[in-house]
Order: sequence, then C-alpha cells, then structure tokens
Amino acid sequence: MNPTNLHTEVEQLNDEISRLLANRTLLKHTGRPVVPVPVLTSLLLPKFFGEQWEEKDRLSAVAAGALYAAFSAHDSIGREASENLQGQLTVLAGDYYSGVHYRILAEMEDIHLIRGLSASVTEMSERKIRLYEHREGDSPEPLLSYIETIESGTVSAFLMERGYGQYEAAARHGLTACRLHGESRILREGGRTPFLNAFLRSEGISGNPAEAARVLDRCRQFHAGRLIEETATFGNRTGDLVPAIAGIYRITEPASIQTGKKD
Repeated sequence: MNPTNLHTEVEQLNDEISRLLANRTLLKHTGRPVVPVPVLTSLLLPKFFGEQWEEKDRLSAVAAGALYAAFSAHDSIGREASENLQGQLTVLAGDYYSGVHYRILAEMEDIHLIRGLSASVTEMSERKIRLYEHREGDSPEPLLSYIETIESGTVSAFLMERGYGQYEAAARHGLTACRLHGESRILREGGRTPFLNAFLRSEGISGNPAEAARVLDRCRQFHAGRLIEETATFGNRTGDLVPAIAGIYRITEPASIQTGKKD
C-alpha cells in the first residue's frame, strides 16, 4: 500500500465511525466524534501491510474506534466544563459512543472481542487512577508503563483478539511515542496534565521541568525507534510506507537516530 492509499483508508475509517456515532444534538453542541489519527492508523496496521481484511475486522475496528471516541469525549471534560450544557452533553456523548461500540460487538456476537475490549477499558481506567496515587519521590518508571496501557490498551486488545498480535508492539510503541510527544509539548508550553503532575513529583525529577523534558524525550525516542524496527519487519524498509506511518505518529527523526543503527 502506498502512502496516499494509507491516508485514504484512515479517512474512510474515521468517516464510517462518525456516521455510526452521528447524533444531531451531539453534533450541534459537541462536534464530530474525535478518534485520533494515530489510533485509526494502529487499528489498520494489518490491512496496510497486506493482511486479509475481512468484514469482521472492519466492524471490529469501527467498534474499537467508537470506544476511543468515548474516551476522547470523557477526557475532554474539565471540572468547570462539566457544569455547563456543553460539558454535560459531552459526557453524554461519551456514554452514547460507548453504547454504540457495544451494540456493534453484540450484533457481531464476538464474545472474545467484547471480553478483550472490556478488560482493556478496566485496565486503562485503573492506570489513569494510579496517576493520582503517585507520591512524591516515587520512581517515574511505573508512570511510563501506565502511559503505554492508557494509550494502547484497546488497540492492543483489538489486534490480539482479531489474530493480528504481530502488530501489537508496533501499535503500542507508536501510540506511546505520540503521547509522550504531546506531553512534552504541553510541558514546554507551561501546561500540566494528570500525567505531568505525577511525573514532576517523581524521584530524580523533583519538580524540574527541564529534567522532566529530558527524560520524556529520551523515552519518546526509545518508543519511536521500536516502532521503526517493528514496522520495518512487516514491509519494504526502503519503501515509503514505513516513514509515512512514522510521520503519522509524529516521528520525524531518521531511523539511525532513533535506534542507534545505520539504515
């Protein structure tokens, strides 16, 4: 698959998810459902690299995308926003999208995928809670592990349950690198997130934004390198597909910088 077709496939999956989640009132007040492009790309990795993509794969990817739309809606709510009409409708949008996700899976009668995705939601929620439990002077390592689960848990469950486990590591590392890129940007701009608040409390960071940025960038480069290594085993390393996918995950350094290896 060439890079042009890659972007077309991502847009088509996004459009299909949006159509299934469409609700006139929610569209008016909360806008189109949000499923990040790296998530859509992760769901489609098997198709990009030539795997047989069946109707159940397509519907399962749509269901997983609907679940991510629910996460995005719920995560976008701040304390103040939750008290106004738009905030309340955004919460309802998240619940609505989650319900559509379960309806799709129920119609497919895919019990294994339902269980896998449900377990991923539980695990992701537990990791989000643990961000708030992180104490002053605790090691930062668990937090970085939590981010992997929070970002990729549902995609990982989808890939494993649909028989595409060989793509799970690439998706997990790509989504983690992308999240760390976003956290670093917020940190540089002086913003804070639950993850950054916990990370700055960690041993060796001690509230120092510069040190936090250095550690986050080092971790991002590690995950970026692993994404390149994983995807290079699926396709032609000299072709355009691998760098195109890396670009979607906001990975722009040469592979030799990311992995320490020469091309």
